[in-house]
Amino acid sequence: MNNEKKKVLFFTPYATRTGSEMMLLYILKQIDRSRFDIGIVSFANGELLMEFPEDIPVYIAPRKFNILQKVSFHLGINPTLKYLRKLAKDFKADFWYVNTTMIPETIVVAKEFSIKVVTHFHEMPLTYAYLSAPDFKSIVDYSDLLIGCSQTTCDALKHSGGKNIGLLYSFIDGSKVKKNDARTNELKEKLGIPGNAYVWVLSGMTSERKGFDMLPEIAEELNDPNVHLIWVGATIDDGLVYYTEQRCLHSTSATKIHLVGKQKEDYYNYLNMGNGFLLTSRQDPFPLVMIEAALLGKPIISFPSGGVSEFVQEGMGLVTQDLSVKQMVNAMRSLMKGEITTDSSKSVEVASQFNVENGYKEWIKLIDKNY
Repeated sequence: MNNEKKKVLFFTPYATRTGSEMMLLYILKQIDRSRFDIGIVSFANGELLMEFPEDIPVYIAPRKFNILQKVSFHLGINPTLKYLRKLAKDFKADFWYVNTTMIPETIVVAKEFSIKVVTHFHEMPLTYAYLSAPDFKSIVDYSDLLIGCSQTTCDALKHSGGKNIGLLYSFIDGSKVKKNDARTNELKEKLGIPGNAYVWVLSGMTSERKGFDMLPEIAEELNDPNVHLIWVGATIDDGLVYYTEQRCLHSTSATKIHLVGKQKEDYYNYLNMGNGFLLTSRQDPFPLVMIEAALLGKPIISFPSGGVSEFVQEGMGLVTQDLSVKQMVNAMRSLMKGEITTDSSKSVEVASQFNVENGYKEWIKLIDKNY
C-alpha cells in the first residue's frame, strides 16, 4: 500500500438528506485524515454542508445561474465548467470522487485535465434517462473506478460497458433509528387509526420511480376496512402526483390511505406505526428505508425492484415475482394471515450489518485496491 497522502475532491449534487448524500457524509466523517487531504464540491448550498467536519474546505459550484452568469452562458462561457476548471488547477487532486451520475460536467473537466475519476452509482437504468447518451457514455468509459451500491447496480454498469466495477452496499447510521412507542400511538390516534387496525407504511418521494401512482390501486385491490396505508415522504409537484392524490382522495376502497407528507422529527415514529413495510418502487438500487424498516423489526413486502432482492432473506418478508399489484396484495394478505412466517429479530440482525463502520471498511478496501 502506498503511504503517500492522497488528495481527493468529493462531488455531491445538492448536499441534502438523500440516501446517497448521507452516505457521503458518513464516509467523510470516518475518513482517515492522516492518509487523505479532502475537499467537497456541492452544486447547491444544501443543509448537509453544515454537518461535514468543519476543517474540510467546501466549494459551491454554480448550477443555477445569476443574471451575469446567464449572460456569460449565452455568450458561450459555461459558468459551471469555468468554476470546475479553476478548481482543477487550484486543488490538485489525485482523483475526483463523484458521488452521483447527475453531474456530468465533472467528467468533462476531469478529461481536460486528465484527472482520475471514481463515480459512485446510486442510480439504476430508469434514472439514466436524465442524462444524454454522450454524457452517460463518458461517465462509464472515463471513470477509473465505478462503484455500484448493490449487485443489481453493478450488473447494470457491466451491461453499460463498465470495466473496473466495485460493489459497496449502501449503509446507514443505525443509532439514529429511534422510536417512541407512546408518540407512535399518539400519531396513530391523530390519523384516526384504531388500535386493532393493520397498518402498512410506505416511504419515499411521491415519484413514478417509487411507484406512488400504484397506491390507490393497492387500496382498491385490498378493499379491507381493517387495513390502513400510510405514505411518508416529500410531495413532488407534478401532474401524475396530483392525479394520484385525487384518486386517493376519492377512492371508494374500504382501505384508508393517509398521505402525511415529509416528516423530519417524527419520521421513525411514522415508520414504527406500520405492522409491515411496503416497497412499491419500479426500480430502486438499494433503498435505505428498507434497512430502517428492518431495524425497526418490520416485515417487508416489495416488488423485485433492485437491491431489495439482495436484502430480504427468509423470515424478513417477501419480494414478489413480478411488478404486479395483485401479487403484492396477495403477499400482504398472506403476511397478515400469518401464512408467511416472519421474525423481527432476524430483520434487525440483517439490517444491523449495513452500518457505518462496516460500510467504511468496505469503502476503504475499494479505494486502497485501486489507489
